[in-house]
Amino acid sequence: MKVLDKFKHDLENKKIAIWGLGKEGISTLQFIQSNNIKCKEIAVLEKKDINIDGVKILSNEQQLNDYDLIFKSPGIVVDENIIDEKKLTSQTEEFIKILSNQIIGITGTKGKSTTSSLTYTILKKYYPNTVLVGNIGIPCFNAINEIDENTNIVYELSCHQLEFVKYSPHIAVIVNLYPDHLDHYKTFENYISAKLNINKFQKPDDIFIYGETCKAYINSNTKTSVCISDYIDGRTIKFDGDIDKNNSKNNANYKNADNKIEILESETNLIGQHNFYDIAISYYICCRIYNLSNKQFKSALKQFKGLPHRLEYVTTIDDVLYYDDSISTIGETTIEGIKALKNVNTIILGGMDRKIDYSNLEDFILQQDTIENIILMPDTGKRIFSDLQGKANNKKCYLVKDLEEAVTCAKKVTKKNTICLLSPAAASYGFFKNFEERGDKFTEYLNTRDGG
Repeated sequence: MKVLDKFKHDLENKKIAIWGLGKEGISTLQFIQSNNIKCKEIAVLEKKDINIDGVKILSNEQQLNDYDLIFKSPGIVVDENIIDEKKLTSQTEEFIKILSNQIIGITGTKGKSTTSSLTYTILKKYYPNTVLVGNIGIPCFNAINEIDENTNIVYELSCHQLEFVKYSPHIAVIVNLYPDHLDHYKTFENYISAKLNINKFQKPDDIFIYGETCKAYINSNTKTSVCISDYIDGRTIKFDGDIDKNNSKNNANYKNADNKIEILESETNLIGQHNFYDIAISYYICCRIYNLSNKQFKSALKQFKGLPHRLEYVTTIDDVLYYDDSISTIGETTIEGIKALKNVNTIILGGMDRKIDYSNLEDFILQQDTIENIILMPDTGKRIFSDLQGKANNKKCYLVKDLEEAVTCAKKVTKKNTICLLSPAAASYGFFKNFEERGDKFTEYLNTRDGG
């Protein structure tokens, strides 16, 4: 049976409701309609006024329970007193249910996009039948017609995509775990629970890879559970013994798998120790499971330029280097960014307040001799400013109204031959469409002659 036919078999003759018409909801509707999947009925619940031929428009959440399957878009909050959770599904749920054995699922608070993109780029070079889908911006249903039973699927997974799934991928990765999205999950424990679904339903012969910050929360039943941090020493990644033949994707060559690699800073475009952990995870997948040689891995690694808005060099103005790390939405990633660049003189912080604790970030910044200027944007910037006043603050703090004013201020105060880093440690929502738009605006304001 072809892959598409498996999805048809699973969905046909059912009443299907699509809850939310964002990128994923639209993809689900288009998938059903363009592939002529014969559902008993299709309905949509969306806040905006819509009118779609052949689709029933629902007006409230209670009506969703009248359907066999409810395709919930990521991020929608479910009231268990209203919704029958047993009927909830999603693109992620259906995709993993049918294609689990072909999926490398990658999640984590930070680093999941880099790890997913890097792993995809390297595998794609040597295994052309490889696709990248998921939270990276490609709804998985969009790729079904490109997939056969031999396709390697790298799937970047967010906490929202994992929240209600009842299946786990064959290869599951949690890069790290830090408090995030607490506005949605209320507690760190709830957030962790959503993330751990990537491993919760794995079978003993599946493979689980995770980072140091995950150790306290892991209770895996897989025979192969790897904490990647245990195999890193400086710039060297070393695994003891031969790879398990059962975990190899190419059994004939599994004995040729390399056990050790040293990756110098000059051999990758990814800077910082946090990115080295992403590289190590990718190395385990590509070389220990898919049997690439060290030479093959290094060749493809060097070609990977990194993703936009992740410690991305933007420009030099008046001998000041400006870097865009707009992807940073928690304090830990801002700390890693400062460590990686080493010569940060001005840091720009602030964004949507999701009730994250910034005490570690504040203490770290106060200890950095190179940092002299802290530019603080609403809303979290106000809270950080208040915190710093009670911590024997020796930095110059500037409260600004928005990113445009932050750039103007940075141009005035940053010392020559140093770095100004945009690493907000907060979400962009409420001020920008997403972190990409925030980073793009940063570049735009830098390129404006008067600084804003």
